[in-house]
Amino acid sequence: MRLTWSERLFLYGPLGIVLSIWLIVPALLGLVATITNYGPAQPAVHWVGLHNFEVILADRAFVAAILNIAVFTLVAVPLQLVVGFSLAYLLRQPFRGRTVVRLLLLLPWLVSPVASGVMWHFLFGSETGFLNFAVRSLGMASLASPLSQHGLALLMVVLVESWRVAPLVTFLLLPSLSTIPRERWEDALLDGLSTIARIRHVALPVMGPLILAVTMLLIGGALATFDSVLTMTGGGPGTETVTPALYSHDKAFTFGNWPAGAASGWLIGGAVLLVGLVYLRLASRSVR
Repeated sequence: MRLTWSERLFLYGPLGIVLSIWLIVPALLGLVATITNYGPAQPAVHWVGLHNFEVILADRAFVAAILNIAVFTLVAVPLQLVVGFSLAYLLRQPFRGRTVVRLLLLLPWLVSPVASGVMWHFLFGSETGFLNFAVRSLGMASLASPLSQHGLALLMVVLVESWRVAPLVTFLLLPSLSTIPRERWEDALLDGLSTIARIRHVALPVMGPLILAVTMLLIGGALATFDSVLTMTGGGPGTETVTPALYSHDKAFTFGNWPAGAASGWLIGGAVLLVGLVYLRLASRSVR
């Protein structure tokens, strides 16, 4: 049954209005800012072409942000998948107290990234944090915060974000993992397969498309990492934990350079869009 134009307008009109107000219009204004000198303090708007993109691509801080987010994504996404899948594998069978365990595992993801960053910043704070309180109570010397140490700060961000996101992966994978018949696991066990081999031959063939979708979701989220880094490290020490999203925020709101902030924001959006296109391509191949 085909819908008439009036019925389509009635069904999709409200969605179009919401998307226009909250997504399309701000995105277009941001696009205008990338090719002009637009800003609250500018008396007049002038066309500058691709100058804003050239400026940020030549900025060492933005290059550092790209390298940081590449390392972050390459380490955090596999870690989140492995931890999330492992937890889902352990929770697939009923046991006493499973509901409580599932609730506790869900708590890190329910906490907002800002609150999570503030909490971990307090725990690892160099002077007033819980880490130093614990070591001083044992009569030991104070420790420098790992969030302020070169070589450790980015690793700590990866671990904290993995702690927060891995439970989401668990609850995305758990329903599919739970639907695999017990007989298939038992047959694999009788065949003498190890745990890893059972997962490879029993679970992965069934869950392949879902794992692909979750992986692309995690990559998109990793590329847009912002809130927790802002409250944990502020991008420091130096530029060791700055991300493209944090760079965009600082340029626009800290330094008042709206065109540079918008240009870097559009580059982030382009990267996320590319991830989506790759997912659609891979998903279409798996369906064939």
